[in-house]
Amino acid sequence: MDSRVPLLIALALFCGCSTYKEIPRAELVADASLGKVRVATIDGFEYRFAKAEVYPDTLVGFYEVTEERTGSGGEVWFEDVLRRQEIPLPRVARVELVNKDPVRTALYGATIAAAGYFLVTLVDENRVKGGSVPGGGKGGIVNP
Repeated sequence: MDSRVPLLIALALFCGCSTYKEIPRAELVADASLGKVRVATIDGFEYRFAKAEVYPDTLVGFYEVTEERTGSGGEVWFEDVLRRQEIPLPRVARVELVNKDPVRTALYGATIAAAGYFLVTLVDENRVKGGSVPGGGKGGIVNP
């Protein structure tokens, strides 16, 4: 197996794309629970929430933060904490649901993997064709 394959697989797996689908204002009814959303307010602020809930007069978004904790003995650890942000519904200008886009992800992943393969191959060819080697010189080429 070519040594470049794991690198290319990693490049392809780490790319991911999302699209945003706007939720019409009429569909923001009380007791609605939404997944991952992006919320824009009329005063220009933008929020990204892991999940959101709609109440009669408020949209409540939940997001995660990492907090540093210190114990009584001086030990330090980090803890993920869920926070909430309340936004009055009259201030909400737009709510967009975040969707994974598998087609775009596959296209970007293939492009990144191809570019990575090309660059690694180019570097390997340069090394084989007598590029620089440790210690200088031309890598064993002798002129008669």
